[in-house]
Amino acid sequence: MDGSAADVAASCRRVLEEQLAAVNAHDADRHSTYYAEAAVLHDPEYSAPLRGQEAIRRDMRKFLTAFPDVVGELHQMLTSGGTAAVEITMTGTNTGPIGVPGGTPLPATGRRLRLPYAAFIRFDDAGRITEERRYFDVAGISHQLGLA
Repeated sequence: MDGSAADVAASCRRVLEEQLAAVNAHDADRHSTYYAEAAVLHDPEYSAPLRGQEAIRRDMRKFLTAFPDVVGELHQMLTSGGTAAVEITMTGTNTGPIGVPGGTPLPATGRRLRLPYAAFIRFDDAGRITEERRYFDVAGISHQLGLA
């Protein structure tokens, strides 16, 4: 991303707020448009990164199926160049099947989830996400949903 530090920060914030609005509207297709075609997403639930906009779209569809009432809130964001560090909380009720990497989906638990997480996100010059590294407590999710 070219421009002043303030312009870059504003652009990063705009993209992340619009992307979070897509999640809150339960629109996986719109959510994925904020990623570059060859984006890489590192998520603690997966042994290997998700690669490409389509893989990220499928992952968000699974999440929205499992938590159709999910709401995300951006708490804070710090930027440096074309990289943002964010803190977000997602909350929702598990009323749909839970997709598991490489396995049979688990049945809905009917339990509420509060998922605080942090991410480091890199942007290209066009303002699309090229890489995202998410950090959250996978064991805590299992406990909240009664799976552990």
